[in-house]
Amino acid sequence: MDNPYLIHGPALISFSGGRTSAYMLKQIIDAHGGKLPDDVHVCFANTGKEREETLAFVNECAVRWGVKVHWLEFRSRKTSLPIEERFAEVTFETASRAGEPFETLIRCKSYTPNAVMRWCTAELKVRVMKWFMQARGYRNWTNVIGLRHDEAHRVAKSRKPNKEVWTNSLPMDDAKATQRDVFRFWFGKLSIGDVVNLIRKIGMEAVAHLLPQGFDLGLFGFEGNCDGCMLKARAKLWEIERTKPGTLQWWSDMEVVGNGQFVTEYSYAELIRDVQKQPDLFSGGLFDTDPDMDAECGTWCAEAA
Repeated sequence: MDNPYLIHGPALISFSGGRTSAYMLKQIIDAHGGKLPDDVHVCFANTGKEREETLAFVNECAVRWGVKVHWLEFRSRKTSLPIEERFAEVTFETASRAGEPFETLIRCKSYTPNAVMRWCTAELKVRVMKWFMQARGYRNWTNVIGLRHDEAHRVAKSRKPNKEVWTNSLPMDDAKATQRDVFRFWFGKLSIGDVVNLIRKIGMEAVAHLLPQGFDLGLFGFEGNCDGCMLKARAKLWEIERTKPGTLQWWSDMEVVGNGQFVTEYSYAELIRDVQKQPDLFSGGLFDTDPDMDAECGTWCAEAA
């Protein structure tokens, strides 16, 4: 049988910026002898709300593994514009870090996304990557997604026939790779809690020699890539605001701009007030090893795309 990580172009590898998709990317690079074919493109779509750790991780993967990663950002939904003007290709240094692409889309649509209408991933990531391929003249291609074998529900949804111009490929599922494989790749015999706590205490460089790859994302699973994602549980959003005050302010501001709430049951302004009133309520690392958000933005919301 062919190596499931041997990708035949034209293809787009969707790199979310998390450990799972990075693991998949490294397996694909290795399967190709260290260099991807010219018609196999690696793309990272930046919404402007990815954590700085995610941006640094994407850049580190590209530099260490010698792979070209196309950094893409949404610019406009106007179909009157040429495709190449609806998005921009940026770099690690010039990537938006204050939610600009996301805010542009919210202002354009005049409402905020929510649990029912999760168009943030569909428009800021999936569609932008589609435009990237179309701008290069591709009419059809393979869309390579980092879903693990132990994510059966999402795998099943992604394998259903779609009406798009691409065909999904899930090499990690084909290879039967699970979260255990991903964690072993990044942490060896250490736990995610041990690694992230060490990185935050003494820094990545001091921890590097303990890690199989010499670097890591440096985030707990519950923190995800998108800093205030509405799909995170309320308690987890409290913990994020408690440990990094000010993180949820942009989300609260966008609820005003979009004249709506990301979550029906509560506003982000309420979350901020809760933490300010009881800052120690959820202290103690309750979610250090919680795996449920490790799906990463993009794959987590794939069903809404």
